[in-house]
Amino acid sequence: MTPRARWITIPGIGIDPTTSGAGAHVAVHYYYYSQSNCTVSTCQLIVGFISSASGGATWNEPVTIAGPMHLGWLPSSQNGLMVGDYVATAFVNGVPHGVFAVAAANSGTTFDEAIFTAQGLTVTAEGRQLSSTADRPLHKLSDKLEREQPEKGVIPPSRHSSKQSAK
Repeated sequence: MTPRARWITIPGIGIDPTTSGAGAHVAVHYYYYSQSNCTVSTCQLIVGFISSASGGATWNEPVTIAGPMHLGWLPSSQNGLMVGDYVATAFVNGVPHGVFAVAAANSGTTFDEAIFTAQGLTVTAEGRQLSSTADRPLHKLSDKLEREQPEKGVIPPSRHSSKQSAK
C-alpha cells in the first residue's frame, strides 16, 4: 500500500459516520517499525497516520505522527511490551482524531509514557493517491492460517442443528 516498507503492528481504524460507500472517509492511526528484521535493541516504534476519501479504494500518502520510540522505553506486561491498551481513531465533525501512546526515555526505573492526539489531520483526497489494486499476497511471508478444531465430543451449533433436522 505504501512505497516505503512499513511493518504495521497495531492499527486503530475509524470511519466518519456521516460518510458511506465509495465516498466513505477512513482514517487509520497505527504503530509501525520502519524495518521488520530488527531486534529489541535496534527496533524503533513510530506512530503513523493514513487516510482514504474513497472508502479504502485509494489512500493518501502516510504521515509520521510521533516517534521514533526505543522499545526499552516501553513497560513490559504479561503480553509483552506495551504502548497502552489500544490505539484508536474517532471522527468529530468530519475530523479524524487519533489516540495513541508515546514514550520518551526512562528516568532511572520510571517510565515516561503518555497518551496523545494529533491536530490538523484530514481525510480529503490530496496529492498522489496510493492503491493496492495490483498487489498480490506474499504467501511465503504470511502467517499460516490454522483451521479451528472443535473440542472432542462437542458438535458446533451449525452442525448440531443440521444433524437434528436429518433425523
